[in-house]
Amino acid sequence: MNRMMIKIAARIACICLPLFGMLPPAAAADEVILGIFPFLSTRQMVDQFNPLKDHLSRAVGRPVTLRSAPDYKNFIERTASGEYDVIIDAPHLARLAQKRDGYLPLAQSGYKVEFMVVARKDSPVQSLADLRGRAVAIGARLSLTHMLLGKELLKNGLVLDRDVQYLDTATFSNVLQAVIRGDAAVGALTALVWNGAPPEARGELREILRQKDLGPGLVVLGHPRLGATMQRKLQTALYTFKDTAAGQAYFQKTKQIDFRPVDEADLRVMDPYTELLVTQ
Repeated sequence: MNRMMIKIAARIACICLPLFGMLPPAAAADEVILGIFPFLSTRQMVDQFNPLKDHLSRAVGRPVTLRSAPDYKNFIERTASGEYDVIIDAPHLARLAQKRDGYLPLAQSGYKVEFMVVARKDSPVQSLADLRGRAVAIGARLSLTHMLLGKELLKNGLVLDRDVQYLDTATFSNVLQAVIRGDAAVGALTALVWNGAPPEARGELREILRQKDLGPGLVVLGHPRLGATMQRKLQTALYTFKDTAAGQAYFQKTKQIDFRPVDEADLRVMDPYTELLVTQ
């Protein structure tokens, strides 16, 4: 390996280790750790959330560092241990962090969860009822998408992991490619992931199911140790992000619409799914 390749590898390691390292580095005294639930690849998370990270850092006058975890289970555990000062979370995980771990909701996205199931355009699968004996790609077993799919399959007399094979793709970034390659008959994901996928990938697929307005797409929460003053600064920064050039580009790209005050009723909708989390 030549010297240039060594330098490139070192830079990649510097990005990936804070996000996914098994033993995350200790935070500096003035550092704010922003945890992102692992629904995208490392590169996609860095690309997507760096503008928000920089905006929050300027607003609070402290360095902000992105971190995640290798999978949902580890992210839930790290949230419970207080590793993150702020988390951007799926709604059912956010409700768990609020009720069990004491995190305080700061904002939610204007985007509401849209659950989707997609198949190849040339697939014989027309509905969930056609999935008996076939495989479905899902990004993570503890995801809301996994729970929603299991619920919909039951309506069609099918049980996930018994009548329908579950293909774990590690992150939702890989779901569409698993369907395109033929590794799975269908893929289950959210419109948030679908909207961010390359147009050429979406062009090979068609929807067989879409459900809208199932709860807040993303929820931002702060650890109580931040204190009321820091929490207010973060809230203000989140609400005003849409008014900046970087924020407008961010929301145009992610389709998250904006960050707005948390609706407690939206979070309560997640209670049945949060209860499922604690039993798994």
